[in-house]
Amino acid sequence: MPLSDTLPGKSERQIYIQWKKNTIRDSVDLFCFGTGGIQSLDSYQRVATDGEDPVHALATAGSRRLVALGGSPQGRDAWYGIRTYADLCKHRFSLQEDSPYHPLTFGQAWLADNPVRELSLEMKPMLCRVRLRSVSADFSRQAYRGIPFTSTLLYLAYAGVECKPLEWSTRPTPLSWLNGGAPDSTAVLQLPYPDMLLQEGLGDIGPERMYPQRDFYCYPGPQLRLVLAGRVGTDECYYPVPLPDLQPGNTYELQLTLTRKGAPDPYQPVQAGTVVLENVTVPWERAQAQHIAF
Repeated sequence: MPLSDTLPGKSERQIYIQWKKNTIRDSVDLFCFGTGGIQSLDSYQRVATDGEDPVHALATAGSRRLVALGGSPQGRDAWYGIRTYADLCKHRFSLQEDSPYHPLTFGQAWLADNPVRELSLEMKPMLCRVRLRSVSADFSRQAYRGIPFTSTLLYLAYAGVECKPLEWSTRPTPLSWLNGGAPDSTAVLQLPYPDMLLQEGLGDIGPERMYPQRDFYCYPGPQLRLVLAGRVGTDECYYPVPLPDLQPGNTYELQLTLTRKGAPDPYQPVQAGTVVLENVTVPWERAQAQHIAF
């Protein structure tokens, strides 16, 4: 059965949907599926998001699963193969199409078979944001005290570049990633926003705290790290900072204190106590700080 705005021969009901203004770019694709058996497609429509009024969605009577995908750059014909909810679960988000300014978003909700016709749908991005808020290098207890760490490169290692948003709750891991330890600048530069994963360094970092406010973006994964690459004197150093328990749509603000030379290559973990990390996790802003030494 080809995709259509509504299925013929069935009585329609109208549902009013509203989300936060300016959180979605261009348009939203709305899908209604049945809730029994293979959860067949009931209706589809693409709606613009530039208006002030709630969106009117159409569905037939009965309980339904509503799925919304925001900001897709693809045309309506990209959805012609969607016949069931399982088909839509195969849909991927990719950094080739995503943006830190207007991220791809998704949301879903159950519509009970009752007279309620209003729904407030939360649309979430799959991107997480890693913010290097501040950093200092305190080598006062080392033989090389007084020598700064010269930061030449900042990047996300094992950064997720593809994911399936509708399967995330059951399989919370990206489908593919970049920068498997060392940076892959050739692949990163093919992205529309390479600075999401790779940026120039900060120069000399000493005991006085710097506040660079550098932001990085990707789909979260279990091995994700923020890596500071550079040198102390003539020795190459890498500080791979683990970022555990990341969730889509959150910001992770990092305050780092480097206490000794990092690892000689990006594939080795640093010694315990080499980096003191203050980590604040917020839903794109604010929470309790955690102090972790590693």
